[in-house]
Amino acid sequence: MSNTYLSGEQTKRRILKESKKLFYKYGFTETTYAHISAAAKINRALIPYHFQTKQILGEEIYQRIIADFTQTMDELLDASQFSPDFIRILHTITYYRLLRDNPKLSRFVSQLLTDQSSSLFTVEDGRKMLSELGSKFSLCDEDELNILAKMNIGMQKEIIQMIHTSAADIDRMAQIQLHMLMSYAGYSKKKANELINAAFEVADLVSFHVKNGFSIVITYN
Repeated sequence: MSNTYLSGEQTKRRILKESKKLFYKYGFTETTYAHISAAAKINRALIPYHFQTKQILGEEIYQRIIADFTQTMDELLDASQFSPDFIRILHTITYYRLLRDNPKLSRFVSQLLTDQSSSLFTVEDGRKMLSELGSKFSLCDEDELNILAKMNIGMQKEIIQMIHTSAADIDRMAQIQLHMLMSYAGYSKKKANELINAAFEVADLVSFHVKNGFSIVITYN
């Protein structure tokens, strides 16, 4: 491995590290390449060289934040003891609570979603969520799956905007989304309620705090 490659990787890591701090402190929209280059002590041109656009940079940071969050959650709660559909329900509930309880993170996500080029939530992501909720979706044709995935993405975006701009009951919004998807997956209303209520009970056992640079601390109550 060459020194040039190492230097490039170090620069990329520095951009990610300093950008996270700036997005947390000032917001994604308000942070400029000039702010990032000054904080990272690098040439401004290196930012688009490594990430093409600020939107792509922001989305990579978002994906890392959420991946770390879900991994830490799964390890803390020993996700292996639960079924895949239960874990998907739990991830949905705790994700919305994470945003609800941490305004700077919800602002960051909301601002990422305002860009028309945003690929924060893709159809593939939506289809993955459907597959984790039930095998019945495997019987759907491609058009049906894509329509359901897009409907789910639309609901996600609406809930996130509500978190950031209103005092809506986010737990209730999560329930509505999950009930809709689970009805398509073939769950009875009784079974869906049992799983969702159980997931809320587990979610009540943890709390989240987002610190400087979007570092998430998960506490087991």
